[in-house]
Amino acid sequence: MKNPLWFWGAFLLFFALMFAVGVPVMIYGQASYPVPLEARIAPAWALTMLAVSVGLWLGLLYVYVDTLVLAGVRSVRRMHDILTCGEPRNALIEQVVCLPGSVDGFPQLRLRLAFDNLSGTPITDELVLVDSKPMQRRYEVGRTLPARLSRSPGPYPNMSLEGGTPEINHSTLWLRASIGVLFVAVVASAYGVAWHLQNDGLGWTFLSLGHPLLICPLVLWVFVVGIRLLMRRLQADAAANALKYRGVGTVAIIDDVRQTGAFFNEQPQVEFQLRFTDAAGQPQRAVIRRYVPLIDLATIPRETMRIIYDPGNPSRVQMDQDAARRAWLGATGAG
Repeated sequence: MKNPLWFWGAFLLFFALMFAVGVPVMIYGQASYPVPLEARIAPAWALTMLAVSVGLWLGLLYVYVDTLVLAGVRSVRRMHDILTCGEPRNALIEQVVCLPGSVDGFPQLRLRLAFDNLSGTPITDELVLVDSKPMQRRYEVGRTLPARLSRSPGPYPNMSLEGGTPEINHSTLWLRASIGVLFVAVVASAYGVAWHLQNDGLGWTFLSLGHPLLICPLVLWVFVVGIRLLMRRLQADAAANALKYRGVGTVAIIDDVRQTGAFFNEQPQVEFQLRFTDAAGQPQRAVIRRYVPLIDLATIPRETMRIIYDPGNPSRVQMDQDAARRAWLGATGAG
C-alpha cells in the first residue's frame, strides 16, 4: 500500500499547490481586485477575518513543524526508550535492500525482519539503517539479530536493533526547518503585499470570504485532512501499526464476502464478515474492508482468513498481511 499512498499524497500536494494557491489568486485578481469602497466590510468584522486567516496559517505551520521537523526528534527519543526498556526479541533477516546514496560514506540498508510481536504472533517489519561496518557483513539474509520492541506500541518506530545508535539526520532536519522559515516568509510577505496594495487607508476592510489570505489556507487544510484520512483508509496510520505489534493472531471464519461499491485507484473495496474465537474462548464477530487489485479478486480468501485482533477490543481487527504474504510465497514456490 505504500506506492498508492505516496502517489495519492503527491497528487493531493500538487492539487493543493496549484489549485489552493494559484487559482484563488488568479480568480480574485480578475474578479475582486481592486475592492470598491462599497464592497469593503466593517472594521470589527475585518479584524475577525484577519484573526481567522492568521489562525489558519499558524495551524498549517504547526502541522508542518510537528509532522516534518519534530516527528524525527520524537522518533529518535522513542528509539532510545525502546533500547532502554523494550521487550527483547530475536529478528530474522528476510530481505536486504541497498538504498541509493550513503551517509558519511556508509551504505544505507532496508531490512525486512521477521519476529514475534508482544503477543507472540509472528509479524514482519522493515527497518532502515546505516551499516557503519560493511566489511563485517552483519546484515545478510538468514542471520538473526537481537532486537527490542516497544512495550507501548504507537507511532513509528516500534522496534530497534540491539546496539543501535539512533541519530537525527541533521541535514534533513535543517532543510525542513529552512523550508518552514521560507513558508513563514512567503505568507508574511503575502500579508504585507495585500496591505500595501489594498488598504487605501481603511485598514483590513478589503478582506472578504473570497480573499486568497482566507481561501488558500482553507484549501490547504482540506489537503491536510485528506492526507490523514487517506492514511487511515489504507491502514498506514499509527493505530494500525500499534495493533500489528500488540495484536493476537488467529484464524477467522469468513461468513460473507461482498463488494461495497467503493473504489480507490480503480481497486474495488471488498468487505469480509468474520467470526472467530478469542484467546479467552469467547466468540467474536468483526468486519474487515480492504481495497483489492482487480487481478487478485479471483484469489481472495472465502473460507478462512488469518487476522490480528486487539486483545483489549476484539472487534477491532485487521488482516494479517504477513501471513498472507507467506501463504502467497509458499503457493508461488510450490507452483
